[in-house]
Amino acid sequence: MPALIAAATLAVVGGTAVSSSAASRSTQVAVVRCPTTYGISGEQRQTPPSVAVLGRPASTHGLVAYTNTFDYLIGPAGMQCAGVVAVDGGTLIAVWPKGDPKPVEHAHEAGLTLALDPACVGCKEDDACPFFSQFAVQEQLSCPNGGIPPGEDAYGLTKNTTLFEDPPGVAGDGWPSGGSDPANGVVGVNVAEQLLVYRSTCTLPSVQHSICTVVLNDVIARYG
Repeated sequence: MPALIAAATLAVVGGTAVSSSAASRSTQVAVVRCPTTYGISGEQRQTPPSVAVLGRPASTHGLVAYTNTFDYLIGPAGMQCAGVVAVDGGTLIAVWPKGDPKPVEHAHEAGLTLALDPACVGCKEDDACPFFSQFAVQEQLSCPNGGIPPGEDAYGLTKNTTLFEDPPGVAGDGWPSGGSDPANGVVGVNVAEQLLVYRSTCTLPSVQHSICTVVLNDVIARYG
């Protein structure tokens, strides 16, 4: 079971520490604009040359912020990326090593993803149902895929934020997951933003777990 580290208000899942709240320290990293598909022509936005990494990062060396011009996902520099901005406001950023195919959910490969779902009911069911039963009842979600997959570890960080880990070989809620690398992630409901559901996964070799710490802390601080 993950444990809390009171001094830094961090929760640990599979060796990846994640902050339970936005923090004051920030460090600027360069912004990388991803090739993005837009549901509405002309919807793309101007992006700054750099953004602050949130969540009290211990280090941001070698990291950048990938963007679809709407959202930001911190990740290692030098990777491929792609984005989606849908008509209903849903967004996606996927980041993966050069030379590899773009990861699908159970791609068995390394990669990082961020999905924000403000309206899509099916998307909310996929992301929120395994972790937030009360929210599912409140929103009348059908939850066709059931609960937490066998072998997946989950920890409720707050009422509206859950951390999860798919160990190597477990094809769970991580996107991607099921390969030789552990998939560490966070899923949450932002009540202040009209019940926005967000999910992010960081699937990297165990030696890079410190990067996943920075990635997931930033997601919670930025979107939770």
